[in-house]
Amino acid sequence: MADAVALAPEAAPKKKGLIARLLLPLLLLLAGAGAGVAGAIFIPPLLPHEAEMPQPKVEVGPLEYVEIDNSFTANLKDTGRFIQLRIAVSTNGGKPVVEAIERHKVAIISAVLAVLAETGEADINAPGGREALTRKMRLAINDLLQRKSGLAGVDDVFLTSFIVQ
Repeated sequence: MADAVALAPEAAPKKKGLIARLLLPLLLLLAGAGAGVAGAIFIPPLLPHEAEMPQPKVEVGPLEYVEIDNSFTANLKDTGRFIQLRIAVSTNGGKPVVEAIERHKVAIISAVLAVLAETGEADINAPGGREALTRKMRLAINDLLQRKSGLAGVDDVFLTSFIVQ
């Protein structure tokens, strides 16, 4: 007879238990949380306080009004009605801000139209609706001026004409 070699069944690979599979992610999670706590404790004393931070010098000029010589017309978001208005802005930023407003007038018109496109009739008719609309316009204009020229000096937006039809 031929020598028969009895082969032992191969050992089946051991399956990792649930704890072993979750151990590494759990350790990483705990390490991240510990690093966050350590950063919250040790970093703030290293940062300068607001009172110690140098404040940029803002040149305050006389109050000036700049009329945007464009009539804005836009459909209201939620109805078939439309809004038509004219605006003027005020600034204490002096000549540099006035020049930036004049230079970027086309972009300002676009930013105001974008605000109007997001406005609904209920927004305008709500108590304080017009003030909220002018505040959104001021924020949009200042954001645009900051990005384009580094100056965000529009203090207020005024509605010089306002029609809803």
